[in-house]
Formats: sequence, structure tokens, C-alpha cells
Amino acid sequence: MTVSSDVERFLQQWAAQAGEDDLSLGPSLTDLGGLETVLQEADEVAAGPQLPYLLTAFARSLHETPEDSRSRLTDAVLQGLRSPHAAWTLAEAVDVLCTWPSLLDLLGNQTTRVLAGHAEDALASTTAAAFAQPALAGLLRLCLAGAANPHRLLALLTEITGEEGSEALDRLPILIGIAHDHFPDAGLVSVLSTLHNHPDLPALLRADAGYELAVVELRRALDAPSHADIETGLRQALLRFSELTRTQEARLDARAYATALEAVLAFTPASDAHVHGSLAAAADRLEQTVQQLSAWRSGMHQLEWLSARGLTQSAWSRLVEDLRTAQHQLAQPSWYSPAAALNDLLEVYLASRAVHTVMGASARPDYGLEALLAPTMEAPFLRHDGLLHHLEQALTLDPAFTSHPDAQALYEAVQQRRRQPDTSGQDVMPGKALAGHPALSALFGSSTDLPSDQWDPVMLDRLEDLLQQTQRGYTPTGNARVDAKLEELLQVLRRSPAWAIPNSSSFTLLLEYFLRFVHDRFDAQADLYGERTAYLGPPKPKEEGSPGFWPEKAVQDDLHQHLSGLLTPGSVQREVIDVASGRTDVTYTPRPGQRFVLEVKRRTKAYSREAVERDYLAQAANYTATGPPFSMLLVGDHSNHQGGYSDFDDRIWITSYARSTTEVPRLIVVAVLPIGRPTPSALRMQPTLR
Repeated sequence: MTVSSDVERFLQQWAAQAGEDDLSLGPSLTDLGGLETVLQEADEVAAGPQLPYLLTAFARSLHETPEDSRSRLTDAVLQGLRSPHAAWTLAEAVDVLCTWPSLLDLLGNQTTRVLAGHAEDALASTTAAAFAQPALAGLLRLCLAGAANPHRLLALLTEITGEEGSEALDRLPILIGIAHDHFPDAGLVSVLSTLHNHPDLPALLRADAGYELAVVELRRALDAPSHADIETGLRQALLRFSELTRTQEARLDARAYATALEAVLAFTPASDAHVHGSLAAAADRLEQTVQQLSAWRSGMHQLEWLSARGLTQSAWSRLVEDLRTAQHQLAQPSWYSPAAALNDLLEVYLASRAVHTVMGASARPDYGLEALLAPTMEAPFLRHDGLLHHLEQALTLDPAFTSHPDAQALYEAVQQRRRQPDTSGQDVMPGKALAGHPALSALFGSSTDLPSDQWDPVMLDRLEDLLQQTQRGYTPTGNARVDAKLEELLQVLRRSPAWAIPNSSSFTLLLEYFLRFVHDRFDAQADLYGERTAYLGPPKPKEEGSPGFWPEKAVQDDLHQHLSGLLTPGSVQREVIDVASGRTDVTYTPRPGQRFVLEVKRRTKAYSREAVERDYLAQAANYTATGPPFSMLLVGDHSNHQGGYSDFDDRIWITSYARSTTEVPRLIVVAVLPIGRPTPSALRMQPTLR
């Protein structure tokens, strides 16, 4: 019997009996046989492949462990980190440490020193080369989470010469690229160039470095201060992505970027009519490439912390949709016309380069708060032109504004603003006309002479709302719960045989905006948008004094306005008749022959998933009879919320419905939004909470 057999035996027993949630969380000290058993075998366990389990158990029980026992376990795990069983053991141990900030705090700077030591030794070939990647990845994750100073990491990365062993350099270009996203040191770009041009390194490693160099060029272009600089930078990035696509057929990520850049550059005045005419084909190629890229990655192992989950796919889908829309607007080719596409390209970059990290301790001292950390970019010119583009669309295409005299006056001011030198760096409010409307004010410099200070306040409020929704719509949420829910739903949708382009791209974009709406309204106060969101709060009583109820139309109106401000103008409609012999609530038609229906219901009884599906699913599914088998059902839960209500995750799911054995099952995204909610101070404890 070996010394470590007791802990190993308890670990095996726990693994055999644990449920899915317990396996995800990991064992506690009790699961490993108790504190005394673990203390007796701590050194041996830490030196073996069970080190990650020991770290998890220690972290879970950290605050209940006596001081002397805590010190003993700390020494053991540090020794295990200094002399890990294998490189994969170190990688898994780093995953545990980056999940439990409380344990990182206890170990202090020792973790940084240990990882730096492993990286130095591996790059110098004094220890196994396989330790380089997990050690440097661990250092990078600690720096991104604010748990380590980046100077040590940057020193290690910028001293790479390319003469190190190829095994030690394997997968390092992506780490160098991510490091440059967040700590833009010129030395990192030099190292990438060195690796890319080194003739003795493996072709795949050089290709990885070439891809990261192309991303660096793209970042510079998107953050450039003028039209000319943007175009020059995009063309340089296109050259790099195109060369990588030519030499590395499997680099679908490079092909996607190259196709997107070709389409965006088709808007430039230098492009000829043939390029303009091929924009639709470019959108088709991009859509197909993104679909292939998603399928390719779904079957491959990826480091979880490097994955941006569903955000990247939704960002690509948004770009495809805007390119398709833009092909109809090429009669006036200019840099102003593709402003939305440029913003989409910026968001693709931000989403694809986002990483998962644990941002310090949360309300519970033993867990950290996971978040998506996107690169920091100013891009003031790009964002400014993007908002200006949406403002002009509203003033010229939206019937609510086109006939309004104040809207026409503001449109003339927009035209004047475009003819003036760039003042995007100025934050001065142009007089009192736009006071209280920061998004509108940001589009006008202090030198702009607005025609009147007597604007229609309703029109200004609606335009401000539109622009603010646009700003939110082009920014990744950074909310781990929303992003996780998006990916969870996409995983279910991908199983459908009908989940193929163009339906997948259009519905992905619609799904992202739908989830943003539900999440935003979950947290919103009833006065968020005045009367528009009043339905979230208590309703007015009826004339005879009995409790009132908000009408179904209140929820429909809010959802319709939300989607109309984000999707292509004219593609979102209310009350469309003759759809499956009925009338839809909200319909999204991204292109002729393609239709997605969002059914909205109000429910005054307490909800359950079974009841919602029984009462409303058949109608929601029937609207898909002649279109793609995907739709959405939003239920306004107007039941008694005096005891509170369940959370965002619990109230969104996908259900399958088939009306016959031969029909492709209809997939319905269901969301139950609590409406008519009492103020928090009015809540009361109840025996059960639905």
C-alpha cells in the first residue's frame, strides 16, 4: 500500500458518485478523506497527477481550514507547482488557480515566480520544453486578471529569439498576440516578425506568427485617426491574411478576415465597378467560411480561457448582414456608406480577441467573478462615423422622422457636420439644444451651428434612444452569464439539420439582440425609457379599484422598438398578416423569402416551463410552417411577484416541437420576462418561490 493510496481511493469514490455539478466544481477536503488524511499525504499528492484536485479541495475549504493546516497545505502545493508531475499537470493546476482568486491571494507572488521560473528554464532548454506554454499562459492569465505585474511576462516574451527549441515555441505566437492586445509593447511585434521569418522553424508555427502579425495590422487600422490611414492599414492587413490563406489552406480564420476586408475595401473610391458588383458574392463567401470555421472549432479542443464563445459567431453574423444590406446602397460609394460594416469589423476583432478571466473576488469570498476581457481600443473616429451612419439612416429612412421638421433641420446639421474638419476629439456640448442627450451631442463638435434650441423633445429622446441602443448593440456584453447563455443556445441550434447559411447567420444575430433585450429588461427599472418600459413596474388599478394588468401590446412595442433600432431598417415589422393563416406579433425579414417570427404573450398565472410550452408553443411553431424552423417566444410573466422571481438563466431555454414524425423539429427560443413587478422594498418572503 502506497502512502498516497488513501486520498486516491477517496478521490475515486467521490468521482464515481458525484453529479455533473459536483464534478464541474471539483472535490473538497472532505471528499478526499478529510483534513487529517490530506495533511498526512499532502506532499505525495502534490508531487503527482492529483495536484489539481488538491488545489481545488484546498481552495474550496480554505476559509474553514485552521491556520497551521493552511500553512502546511500551502507549502505542499507550492512544492508541487515547483516540481509538477508533467506539463499537463501544471496546465490544469493553473486553471484551478485562475478560478479561485482567494487561493491566488494566499500564495501571493510565489505563483508568479514559479511560473516565470518554469518558462525561463523551458525556453533555455534546461527543463522539458513542454512546460513553456502552460507557464507563459499562466503568467498571461494572471496579468490579465490583475494578479501579477506584466513586466516579468513582457521581459520573457520580448527576449525570445527564435533559436529556442521549436517544441518550447509551440503555440506561443497566440500568447504573444493576446499579450500585445492588452499590453501593446513594440517588442512583442518584433518577436512575432522574428518567428514568422525564421527559416528553421516549423511551417505551422511560422503561420501562427503570421496570423498574429496580420491581427496587429488590423488593430492599427481600426484605431487609425483618418480615412486614409484606415484604408492603408486595412490593405496591409489584407495582404498578410491573403498570403496566409494561400499558403495555409486550413487557416479558415485568416480566410474569414481576408474575405471581410475585401468586402469592406470594396467601398473605397479606388475600387472599380466589378469589385462593387461582387459584394454580394463576398458576403456569401464570408458566410460560408464562418460556418466552416464554427464547425471546425466545435469539433476541436480549445483552451477555454482563449474562447470568446458565441460572441465571435454573432459578431461575424452581424457583419455578413450589414454587407448584404450595403450592396443595395452602392449608388453612393464613400467611406461614410460602410460605416456600419467598419464598426462590425471592429466588433469582430474585439470579440475574437476576448479572453476569459477571473476578475477578483465576488460577494462570496471563495469564488471569483468570471468575465470576458476584450482588448482596449479607442477607435474614436470609427465609432463616431458608425453612430453618424445610424443617425442619418434614421433621419432619412424611418417614417417616424422623415416628415418631422425638426428631424429635417437636424439632418441638415448632420450634413454640415460631415463637411467640417474632424472634431471627434472634442467633447464640448453644442449649446443647450442637445442637453441631456450625450449620444447625439457626441456627434457634433462645438463649432457646429445648430439651427434651433427649440427641438421637439420627443423626437430627440427617440433619436437618443436609437443611438444608445446602437452603441450597446455593437459592444460585446462582457457579461459572462449572457455570453454563456448565447453559446448554450447556439449549441442546441447547431444540432438542427436546418442550421445552415443563410438561416444560421441571420438567426444568430437576432438571437444575440433578443438575449440582450431580455437581460437588459431583467435589470431595468420601470422608468428606464419612460412610458415605453412602464410595463416592467406596477400597473395602474382599474377604475373600480381592482388590480390592473399591462396589455400584451406593451411588451410587443418595446421589443419591436429595440430590434428596429439595431437591425436593418425596414426588416423588423409588427402585426404582419397572412403568416400561417394568422397575424404575427414581431417579424424579422433579413432578405426576401427568409422570415423569423417572435411571438409575444402575456401570462397572469404563475409560470412553469411545462405550462408555457403547453399554452403557447403550438402557435409559435406554426408561424415557421413556410420558413426556417426557428422562432422565438417571449412571455410577459404578469403573475404575483411578491416573493421575487427566478433568475435570467432559469427563464430562457430552447424547446423542440414537431407536428408530425416526418417534419424537421421546430426549435423555439423561449424567454419568460417578469413584468408588472413590485418595487424591491415591497417584496415579501413566501414559502415557495416560482
